Amino acid sequence: MAVRIGVDGRVLNERYHGIGRVAYELCRGMARVPGVELVVFVGDQRSERFDVEALGALPGVSVRRVGMRAVDVRQLWGWWAAARDVDVMFFPYHLGASPVLGKPGVALVHDCIFETDARFAPSRAVGWAYRIMTGLVVRSLTVATVSAASAQEIERFYGRRVHPGRVIHNGVDQRLEGSADGARRLREEFGLEPGYVLHVGAQRPHKNVGLLVEAMAGVPGARLVLVGSADERFPVEKSDGERVVRLPFVPEELLGSLYAGAALLAYPSLVEGFGLPMLEAMVAGTAVLASDVPVLREVGGSAALYAAPTCAEAWTAAISRLLADDDLRAELGAAGVVHASGFTWDAAAERLVAACRELAGSYPAAAER
Repeated sequence: MAVRIGVDGRVLNERYHGIGRVAYELCRGMARVPGVELVVFVGDQRSERFDVEALGALPGVSVRRVGMRAVDVRQLWGWWAAARDVDVMFFPYHLGASPVLGKPGVALVHDCIFETDARFAPSRAVGWAYRIMTGLVVRSLTVATVSAASAQEIERFYGRRVHPGRVIHNGVDQRLEGSADGARRLREEFGLEPGYVLHVGAQRPHKNVGLLVEAMAGVPGARLVLVGSADERFPVEKSDGERVVRLPFVPEELLGSLYAGAALLAYPSLVEGFGLPMLEAMVAGTAVLASDVPVLREVGGSAALYAAPTCAEAWTAAISRLLADDDLRAELGAAGVVHASGFTWDAAAERLVAACRELAGSYPAAAER
C-alpha cells in the first residue's frame, strides 16, 4: 500500500542532537522503502549538522518550511493546514507532537527519565510540565518507542500500552571505524593517546558519571575521557586534571576513531531510553562495560559486560579486569561487531513505515490510538 508520511523535522538542527540524528536517519531509511512518499516539515533555523537539502533531493521526499518552533502552542492549529495532504504524521520528538484533525499520528517517546527520578529534571516545574504534556500526547496519538524497557515505563507511568510492533530500536551507523588520520587528529587536537576509558554522553545526573570518576580513582595509571556537555547543576567532583579529560565536543568525523582508540567504553547510566553509544562502540570493535539495568541489557545483549550502577567498587573491579585482559577485550570487541550489525536504520525505518501504513489503512477506526 502506498503511503504519504508527514515527518515533523523541526528537530533537524543543532539544539536537538540525539533526537535530530534519529529523525534524520529514519527519514533517509523511510525514503528507501518502496511505496513511501515523505513530506518533511522543517523550521526556519538552518542546520550545519543535518543536510536538509540532500534529504529533500532523495526520490519521493519533499521538504517544507513551517513557521513553528519544535515545541510551540501554535502547532495545535498550524498542523491542520500544513499536513492536509499527508496520510499520517510522524513526530520523532513527542513534546513537539500534536493531534492533526482528520489524520492519524505517531509520536516517538524515547524514554521516561524525568519520571523515574524527579532530580533528573532541570527543575520541579519542568518535570511537572513534561509529565502533563507527555500524558496528553500518549492519550491523543499512537505511541512508538525505542526499546521494550521504555515501553514498560510508559505503561507504568501513563497507563498506556505500547503495541510490540511499535517498539522500534534505533539503528547505528555501521561505517564507524578508526583511521590513522583520525588517531593523529585526536592526538594533535585533543591530546588523546590510545588506551583510554571512554564515556560518551551529556554529563547529566542520570548518566551517573560521578560513580565512574570515583571508580577510576581505584584504577592506577588509567585515563578517563568524558565526551559530552557538562551539567552545571551536577558537577563531577574528585577529578584529576591529568587522569580525567573532559571534551564537550568532538567532530562527528572523528567519532569512529574516538571509539576505536578506547580500551573500553564505560556506560554507567542509571536509566536510558536506549543507549546508542554502546552500539557505536561495538561497531568500532571496542569492548563495552555497562550498567546492569534492563534497557542496557536489551541493547547490549551478551556482547557487553555489566556492573551494578550503584557500586563504584564493582566498576573499579570490572574496569581493572578489562584493562588487564587483552583477550577478553578482543573477544568482546568481536562479539560487539556481530551484535551491532543487527541494529540498522533501514530496519528501524521499515518497522516505522509498517506502523504508519497500518494506521493510515485503519483510521479513524483504529483500535489502538
